[in-house]
Amino acid sequence: MQVDSFRNKPPFDRLLLFASRWTPKLRHVLLIESGSRDAAGKFLAEIYGLAENERVDVLTCYRTAPNAFDAARGRIFFTHDAQNRGRGELFEVLSQSGYSAICMLCTGDSIMTKWKWAAAARIPAKVLIVNENADSFWLDRGHLRDLRNLLIERSGMKQMTPLRTLAHAIAFPFTLAILVSFAGYMKSRRVLRSLTR
Repeated sequence: MQVDSFRNKPPFDRLLLFASRWTPKLRHVLLIESGSRDAAGKFLAEIYGLAENERVDVLTCYRTAPNAFDAARGRIFFTHDAQNRGRGELFEVLSQSGYSAICMLCTGDSIMTKWKWAAAARIPAKVLIVNENADSFWLDRGHLRDLRNLLIERSGMKQMTPLRTLAHAIAFPFTLAILVSFAGYMKSRRVLRSLTR
């Protein structure tokens, strides 16, 4: 009885979606257009081609809808409208929309980064990560390897050789010590100046 009540309360409902390998049907989804318009267009074409799909809503920071967007089968939410109404109100509307999935573009562009992760945390739906080629995987424990590979590629660690990684690891404590020393020096100068006035 207590377990069932936890399933419907944040953040436990989101954690259960991450822990489960269950994949929902993409009937009513929210696409977060946090990347290039080409990637959004490719993914919209794919998702509209699914027989199960009924609606695709789009959350975007652009001033217009993506070219492939079908207004008869969905709704557009603009982030700049939320500046006036408030983010909380927008997230409340989105979280009560009954989405089966949140499709999040992760194309390596630093567009709407905070928005997409806030949406993933606040909207009770499973997250589908979509890259620039419209390839996708679910954000759950069954796809941890895909997530790790995406993070390595996006962070630039894929190009790092073992020797370069070792050099960075050796240099890090020295760099940190220099920065801390400089910050301490500047702070002590400020304190001394305030005492002499």
